[in-house]
This record gives sequence, C-alpha cells and structure tokens, in this order.
Amino acid sequence: MSDYRRILLLAPAEMNRSPAFERATELALSTGAALHILAFDYVPTLDVATLFDQKAMTQAREGYLDLHRRWLHQEADRLRGHGLDVSCNIFWRHHPLQPIIEYVRDLGIDLLIKDVHLESGLKRLFATPLDWQLLRDCPVPVHLVTGGSRSLPHHVLVAVDLGGERAEECFNDRLVQAGQAFARQCAATFSLVHVHDKSRSYIHEMGWGTLPMAEGLEMASRANEQQGFKALAERNGVEKNQRHFLTGAVIESLGAFVEHNAVDVMVMGTRHSHGLDSILGSTAENVLYRSTCSLLTLSPECQG
Repeated sequence: MSDYRRILLLAPAEMNRSPAFERATELALSTGAALHILAFDYVPTLDVATLFDQKAMTQAREGYLDLHRRWLHQEADRLRGHGLDVSCNIFWRHHPLQPIIEYVRDLGIDLLIKDVHLESGLKRLFATPLDWQLLRDCPVPVHLVTGGSRSLPHHVLVAVDLGGERAEECFNDRLVQAGQAFARQCAATFSLVHVHDKSRSYIHEMGWGTLPMAEGLEMASRANEQQGFKALAERNGVEKNQRHFLTGAVIESLGAFVEHNAVDVMVMGTRHSHGLDSILGSTAENVLYRSTCSLLTLSPECQG
C-alpha cells in the first residue's frame, strides 16, 4: 500500500516540465497517488497598469492566465493518458503561501513538491522566499527539488539531531519513518546520519570550565549521542550498514557525505526560528542553499 494518496505539485510559472514536475509525475506513477497541480501567476506591471486602463489590463491579465491554464490542461490530459488521476488549478496571486496552505488542508495533501528557487543572501534579509516560508509553515512534508535531479532518487538520506528529550526522540522517529517510506516508494537506497559537533561542548563550557573538564564533557556528550543514535536506528529497523555517525561541523559534514555518496534527497526536520535565526535560517535552510541534493522536510507540526 502506498504511503502517499494525494501529492500537490506547485508548477513552475515558466510552463515547462521542470525537475519538480518530473519528480511529482514519477512519484505519482510509482505510488498510484492522485496528483494535484497548482500554479500561481503574478506580473506586477499588469496590476499597476490597471490604475490607468483597468479594462485593458484586466483583459491582458486574463489572457496571461488563459495561456497558462491551457498549458496546464494539456499536461494534465497527457498525464491522464498514462493512467494518473490529475487535477489542476491556477490563480493570480502575489503572495501565495496562505492559499497553498489552505489547498493542502482542504484536499488532504500528503506531500507538497516544488522546484527550489534560489535567492541572493542580501535579498533574503528583506524578504522571505516562498521556499523558506513553506519549510517553516507547511503542515505536510515539503519536497524541494533541485535542478538536474533524476526523475526518481536513487539514494535517500535522513539527517537527525540528537538532544535526548522525549519530544525530539519522537520527532526523529517520524523523520526516519518518513525517509524510509520515501525511499521505499522510489526503490532507493536508504541511509541514516547524525553529525556530532564537538565544538558545541566547548562553546557550552567556555568562560567557566577548564579545558580538561570540557574535553571530558565532550567525550560524555559523544557517548550519549552514539547511544541515542543506536537506539533510534534499532527502534526503526535501520540496518548497521545504513547508519553513519559523523564528527565535524554539521553543514560541511552533511555536504561531504552527500557528495561522496551520491545522495539525491536529504530528509531533515525544520523548526520555527526567530530573531537572528530568521535571517541565518535553520540547518535545513542552510543545506538548501549549499547542497546539490534535493530536500524532504518535516516540521514538528506536520500532520501524520
């Protein structure tokens, strides 16, 4: 039985079969899930122009939407020819986050798929890209697909953080199970990784602890994380050859593992961030902008 019943694709405005378009199609074919395609158009100049000639610009906007709508219906008909259950819709909307979330909830979507849209670091200081908003606020898992991706991934990696708290253990179980389900649907290799960043122990003790004390605490921290990692893997039936306990800086270590092991999709958790973290982004957001692989993310608030 498939783990996905309804998949939502946020179609590209460029009207092409993008990597996310192909991924959503192949995943729907492999799982038998219904595929819902949602598109948003917005051209600022057309809205501004309505101040001068509202009738003409309204017609121009409707013509623009009709062109996109016809392309979507043609693609939907093509996919139905392959046996897929497909629906599509298009809206004129400048800020689409809220209607996307409403669509997800109303249709009972299990997975949202979208192409990665990269923004410059400076621009992210002043506006939150839709990708970031979805990572933080979408009530279901979000799959952001990078350019050059295979139609279906060959290697799925789940990256977990270990804090020892009961709520975090439960969330890590959900991450592992989501990654296993995704790998199973794609007939992909599965791996589980945790990065032990020993600098955390030294930073935590800085200012009052001696170096030998900090080293002792770091060794104890590593041992606790190894024990937690083993327990997590055993609870979820992860084979020993699928487990990878790494040491180093988190972003760099994950990036190196992805590159050396040809990882297509990294499964990670996201958390709401505030203040400076809202500018720097979570680990998942940093990976999104530094890694070559696609992401599948869940927040603690995700349904299911």
